[in-house]
Amino acid sequence: MAAGNIIQFIKEKRGEFSKQQLKVAAYLIENYKDMGFLTATELAKKAGVSQPTVIRFAQFLGFPQYNLFVEAFRKVLNEDLTSTDRLNLSLKSGEDPESAALDIISREIQTLEQLSKEFPQQGFDLLVDRICGSEKIFIVGTRGTASLAQYFAYFLAKVKSGVIAMVNGSTDAYDQLLNAPAKTLVIPMAFPRYPRETIEIAAYCKKNGMTTIGISDKIDSPLGRVVSTLTVIPITFSTLFDSYSSVLCLFNSIVTQVGRKNSKESQSLSRAFENLARDTRTFL
Repeated sequence: MAAGNIIQFIKEKRGEFSKQQLKVAAYLIENYKDMGFLTATELAKKAGVSQPTVIRFAQFLGFPQYNLFVEAFRKVLNEDLTSTDRLNLSLKSGEDPESAALDIISREIQTLEQLSKEFPQQGFDLLVDRICGSEKIFIVGTRGTASLAQYFAYFLAKVKSGVIAMVNGSTDAYDQLLNAPAKTLVIPMAFPRYPRETIEIAAYCKKNGMTTIGISDKIDSPLGRVVSTLTVIPITFSTLFDSYSSVLCLFNSIVTQVGRKNSKESQSLSRAFENLARDTRTFL
């Protein structure tokens, strides 16, 4: 079962549920936006059933662990929730601040463990090879991913020349793409709620013959339809915003590997930067 179909799956299974399970199903269908942040005990209380009933309900649907059941809902919510929805959920949360902070850290750890187990090695190797062989590289990220694009571009430029961060979708952004050399690589990244500007820039680049390697959170991401290749990486979903520690790990790994493969240029760029930093007294 695809995670995005969890609600429809519950509706289809209603004829097979016990009376107590039907209470859980009814609550989830009406209140699925709450589900990404409820413990099994909290869900049981809201649905008017026992906590073991909730666990058995999840297992009946094919989820051996409750956290996997919750994760299926989070993947739906990642796309469906507006910023207002997220704020309201955060305000409704009964968690004490300390527990909430630790919960976010726990989710980050789970995401990084998932990245370690499901590292996109093929996509990683392709990105490194294309970066090393390109004359110009555009890192595209708008709205919530603008800072990610700037971070990636800043450090990648330490080991590879011709790196440009593109962080807005206005028409003058396309001016940077005019007369791009044949060996141009475009790396757009988009995560829920998938900014339109990023998707349109990626589509334009692919249409005009540029190599486009996207980075997103799932194989059927809207970005996947408008790039040559898509690298999929998990992200952490929480109430107010998504967290991208896994994405930063991917960036750091790419920069490190490019530095190794592109060692001669990397060393030259490093020397040039250190000379500039000394002459301009960049650092205290």
